[in-house]
Amino acid sequence: MAGFKKPQTLQINPGSVYNKYVAEFRYECIAYGKRQRGTISADSREVATLLLKKKGWIPTSITEIIPKEPQDAPGFGGVSVQRLAAYTRKFATLVKTDIPITQVLSLLSESEQGRLLPEASQHVANQIANGVPFGQAMAERPKVFSKLYIRMVEAGLNSGTLDLVAENLAQLYENESKLRLKILGKLIYPFTLLGFSFLISLLLRAIGTITAELFAVLMGFWFIFGVIVLIGMTPPGYKVYREIGFKIPGLGKLMRTINLARFCRIFSLQFKAGVSILQGLDVSKEILQDRSFRDAVDRMQAHIMDGMDLRDAMVASGIFPSQMSGMIGAGEVAGSIEIMLDKLAEYYEQDIDSMSSVMVNFIYFAVYFMIMITAAIIVISAWGSYFGMIEGLINEV
Repeated sequence: MAGFKKPQTLQINPGSVYNKYVAEFRYECIAYGKRQRGTISADSREVATLLLKKKGWIPTSITEIIPKEPQDAPGFGGVSVQRLAAYTRKFATLVKTDIPITQVLSLLSESEQGRLLPEASQHVANQIANGVPFGQAMAERPKVFSKLYIRMVEAGLNSGTLDLVAENLAQLYENESKLRLKILGKLIYPFTLLGFSFLISLLLRAIGTITAELFAVLMGFWFIFGVIVLIGMTPPGYKVYREIGFKIPGLGKLMRTINLARFCRIFSLQFKAGVSILQGLDVSKEILQDRSFRDAVDRMQAHIMDGMDLRDAMVASGIFPSQMSGMIGAGEVAGSIEIMLDKLAEYYEQDIDSMSSVMVNFIYFAVYFMIMITAAIIVISAWGSYFGMIEGLINEV
């Protein structure tokens, strides 16, 4: 592996209008004695400079236009995992046919409900028809297509295995959707109780059972809780909460296991698509939310470029489980790394299923804590009103 170089952006079927990666650059130059501004598409900044000079222009500034990153938080305005899983499953089915990719996307646009997915599909189809590369067209709709999604599709196009990649990508999102629905199903009851406790507090205030002072305290508590939830729905807040989650015993272990399962699944797909190890690592680390894991993959890439094999590079990174590096080593010897990665993904997914109760219990605690606080304030206020009424009757006597 000593001959590997640091992978750059995936080149997908060079010469294909669908797949070749082309960057967009914003330039300023002197043309015919006048200052000109505009944008130009090219493989690199150097190529963009040459294209401008061929026109007889003198470039003074060339800056790459970085596409807007996909939303990382489960906030407002994006496509749910459930809908994306269903969309990807239909995409996987259609690409197995001989239908042109633009027609596949147009059919998906007609069959989808809502606003984001139909518009994004038709936009990508139109952009491809106008000569825009597939990946770049998808990147223009970051609320629908994540960086990982785009690079997986590019890898499938590059190797001619788009149908297989799309099938596995659909399975990945379906598994994630099932996990989320399972957790959500277990949380319906406590959140229903939480909603009732809030409504009861409003009702008791309306009939005068809760004093204005305690009601203000209760509303303040609810306001703080709401602000905390809303902050978590924003990308910066979500990242902060995620970092905190990795540090919580039990919850952090579950989150890391989810990262490892997805990493193994995506890395396996890269091997099946014929992508090199370095490129596979570069794409696979996109799903790693734990910064320590991402740094470890960077170290692995550096070790591999220095001549290490995959197993030794994984051990040298100092963070991946020994079971994982051991199975990867066995896969290298047998020439079946992708099979071992699939086995590891299945193993970690079983662990996720059994450990998901940890996350549910953690959220249960937070919800029931809110209910207990609300109930305590209501009881204190009710008893205060009761003793106040008795004291008033005594004074009248």
